[in-house]
Amino acid sequence: MSDPAPILPDAARPMPMFNVMGVATLVRMQLRRFLDGWHYAVLAPVLTTLLFFAVFALALGSDRAPVMDLPFFHFLAPGLIAMTAMSTAFEAAGWSSIDSKISGTMDVLLGAPLRPGELVAGFLIAAVCLATINGAMVALCMQPFVPLLPVAPLEALAGLLLGSLVFAVIGLLAGLWASKFDHVATVQNFLVAPAVFLSGAFFPISGYGGLLSDAMHANPAFWAIDSVRRGFTGVGESDGALTLPLLALVAAVAVFFARHAVAAGWKIKR
Repeated sequence: MSDPAPILPDAARPMPMFNVMGVATLVRMQLRRFLDGWHYAVLAPVLTTLLFFAVFALALGSDRAPVMDLPFFHFLAPGLIAMTAMSTAFEAAGWSSIDSKISGTMDVLLGAPLRPGELVAGFLIAAVCLATINGAMVALCMQPFVPLLPVAPLEALAGLLLGSLVFAVIGLLAGLWASKFDHVATVQNFLVAPAVFLSGAFFPISGYGGLLSDAMHANPAFWAIDSVRRGFTGVGESDGALTLPLLALVAAVAVFFARHAVAAGWKIKR
């Protein structure tokens, strides 16, 4: 009779190729943190976006000329949805990473059985999930005023997810770089807000002309907004065959860079 196989202690058991349980636990922890403060994480950004919509509606009424052969508010609504999602993704990843550093939670996570890529995945997936929730909430709240059904729902969803992922990586890196909350706010106010606000959410970037128009055409925020708008209305300013692949490439490079930064221990501790 052969001897039974020895039972290895936990520390000696081989790690799976990808620690799905560990990443899922981290995602749940982050989402619980966000949703426990739902009035900050969900209600505040959704109301802010609806206020933008209300200001335009009250100021312009029904007199605004069509934009790109679309009624103005049909042009505006997809841009607001994408803008909300990308801003939320940055805030979720940025504030949670700096808070983890300051509170000491990051030290606990570094001791967990998570590889650098898995740690990054947990933060980014949670941020993109919250961004998608907020984008969907904005879309639902605007339906009574701008009844929009996506003509290409997969394109709209892909643009929303990839744009949110890019800005979640920017938020994560900002949180790692920062030593206090003010540093994350600085990146948000002087980099993220201009990149999002000037990228076609409120008006076509073709009206800029010159170098600014060229710069905005190379902006991933514009690619995301344009993809979401094309997915909802069928109308966009860029070549749809190139926009999503370029956005996917930028997102992949950004995730790789974030994983490398965490693996190298770049400013991961306060």
